[in-house]
Amino acid sequence: MMPIIIKCHSCGFVFYNDQQLKSVDEVLRQWGYRCPVCLSPLSKTPITMRVKG
Repeated sequence: MMPIIIKCHSCGFVFYNDQQLKSVDEVLRQWGYRCPVCLSPLSKTPITMRVKG
């Protein structure tokens, strides 16, 4: 199983990196929908998505 990684699109801060599937909304809600490093507002809709094999 591949890891699920959720990162800030502005600075690259990693919000989530795990094998367990979590919704983007659930992860971002824990951070108040803002990046703690660059304070960028975070959207529930992914800007980019990559699948590596």
